[in-house]
Amino acid sequence: MKATMNDKINMRKKVAELGLNCLFILFFSYVFNFVWESFHAVSLYEKHDFGAPRYVPMVSYVAIIDSFLILGIYFITAACWRNLFWLRKMNKKHILFTIIAGTTIAAIIEYERVFISEVWSYNAHMPTLFGIGLSPLLQLSVTGLITFSLTRAILYQRGIYSERISKNDFYTFIC
Repeated sequence: MKATMNDKINMRKKVAELGLNCLFILFFSYVFNFVWESFHAVSLYEKHDFGAPRYVPMVSYVAIIDSFLILGIYFITAACWRNLFWLRKMNKKHILFTIIAGTTIAAIIEYERVFISEVWSYNAHMPTLFGIGLSPLLQLSVTGLITFSLTRAILYQRGIYSERISKNDFYTFIC
């Protein structure tokens, strides 16, 4: 079957929308994770008391990794619901899934890094749950939910994909 011009335009619109979702998720999750890491890395981990020339690149690198983990949570959620655009109508099930996925991923990473490879350790100020730091355990879930909520608000509630702005107007604008 031959694709019509309308089909091609609709596909381009979906690709553009998915691309914007990914860009917003990566950007916001980077910012939120950079801030989170900046606060808890110095005060809650052992041997993180070095200067800014070493500290800032380390925190930036970790925030980039966390951003891609949150993007992965977005795509895992999309696969489970078979909907790449689940942020349009994010519901309690998506929120619960994000919390479970973020906590599970964080627990696996922290367990491996603290107990198996012993790459890092916590200081006395870090509250723990079964030996895993509470702050890193919550991080991906909290920053992921904030990221998804903000992306949804910008793109679907007040932004270019909201019902108040014609999608055809936006498509004409970007093309």
